[in-house]
Amino acid sequence: MDVSSGTSYKYYFWKRFFLLFIPLFLIGALPNPFIMGNPFASLEDYGEFAFAICFYLVTLSGISAFFVSMRWRMKHNRR
Repeated sequence: MDVSSGTSYKYYFWKRFFLLFIPLFLIGALPNPFIMGNPFASLEDYGEFAFAICFYLVTLSGISAFFVSMRWRMKHNRR
C-alpha cells in the first residue's frame, strides 16, 4: 500500500491496466490481416483467427502489465 496517497498496488494496477491495454489492442491487433481480413472460408481460418486473437491478447496484456508495473515502481521509488 502506498502510504502517502493511500492507494494499493492492486487498485492502481487494475485501474490503469485497461486504460493502456484497450488502446494498445485496438491500434496493434485489429489492423492485422489475420483478424480483419480473414474470410472464414474453412476451419483453418477459424484456427488462424483464434490463434491471432490469443497471441495478441497474451502479448499485449504482458506488455501492458509490464508498463503499469514499471510506472508503479517509478512512482513508488520517487517518494
